Amino acid sequence: MRQYRFAVWISVSGLCLCLHAVAAAAPLVDCDKGKTITKALEQAKPGETIDVQGTCRETITIHTDGVVLVGHGGAVIDGGQQTVVTVVGARRVTLQGFTLQNGNLGLVATGGANATLRNLTLQNNANSGLRLEGQSSLELTDCTIQGNRLNGLEVDRASEAKISGSFLSQNNQVFGLILNNAASVTFAQATATVQNNTLGIQIGANSSAFIADAATTVTASNNLATGVTVVSGSTLFAFEGKIVAENNRFNHGVSANSNSNIDLDRGGTIIARNNGQDGVQLEDSLLNLFNMPGLPGSRVEASGNGRHGLSAFLESRIDLSGGSVVSSQNNHNAGILADNGSFVRLVNSTLAGNSGRDVELSFGSRADLNATNAIGTLSCDDTVLIRGNAGFTCPTP
Repeated sequence: MRQYRFAVWISVSGLCLCLHAVAAAAPLVDCDKGKTITKALEQAKPGETIDVQGTCRETITIHTDGVVLVGHGGAVIDGGQQTVVTVVGARRVTLQGFTLQNGNLGLVATGGANATLRNLTLQNNANSGLRLEGQSSLELTDCTIQGNRLNGLEVDRASEAKISGSFLSQNNQVFGLILNNAASVTFAQATATVQNNTLGIQIGANSSAFIADAATTVTASNNLATGVTVVSGSTLFAFEGKIVAENNRFNHGVSANSNSNIDLDRGGTIIARNNGQDGVQLEDSLLNLFNMPGLPGSRVEASGNGRHGLSAFLESRIDLSGGSVVSSQNNHNAGILADNGSFVRLVNSTLAGNSGRDVELSFGSRADLNATNAIGTLSCDDTVLIRGNAGFTCPTP
């Protein structure tokens, strides 16, 4: 009898464990069988995971903290010209493994929302693929944003995005990535490519972009106009890592305007090549290259650009210190042009083989050049001040 009771107890216990496991499993929404994510969200508790498969023709709004939506087998959410996903104030939301398409906007995070996006594609939306606003924050890993009729990724109104893994923003009709109104983006352990848009990346209106580590490369290529624009009191920081601006057809590789800064530290590098106009262009702005003692120097490499390698207008500054380097070669006009009261300080740099002068200084500009530089040709007029032991005096013949 004892053995019988023991067997019954084991059987009942096993049944209870099995029922508990089934109860704990994530709800499955199969949109191809008429189920909806909207219905599942209405019943979702904070922290709940919802698995989704099929093509879901609906728009969804997330208010619940901690909700996790996981797409399987190429799951699609099709917005039918309405915003596909809206996250309103919810925290710790996760979306993974979906294509969000054919909406007004692909995804909007607003009202202080916080979300993590993994393995998402946001495409073919009438407005932008992804918009972040109202002091919201997103972490994006391995995401693609493409073919949207306004912008790829918008970060606005004191919001912040962190991008890691693979990031691709392409074939959008205006910007691939745009920051406005004190927004920020951080690239960490990222390979980010912004290509074939009308304009590549714009950091605007007191916003900032950070490249956080040596493993990160941000490439702006084959855009119709400028690859990377920093404007209106904004800053681009590269602490290690690399910015590549190449083959941007009609304008510059990298441009900083209206009291903006580009700071390269600890080996941070800009490679600007084969752009339609200047590799790096400054107006009323600063390009600052420096390094801490014992760490690699920062670099700018400009080559094959349709006009100047680097240019500085309207009291701009190109300022190198420590082990930093500029290499500007084989551009179609000047290697470096400084005009209208701008300032250039070069160390350890090579300027040679350009179709115009390798260094051209005009209209009240100033230069600090020493013998560590390799400069092929230099021209300057009688309004220019020049110092250093590089062997040049102004005006040149």
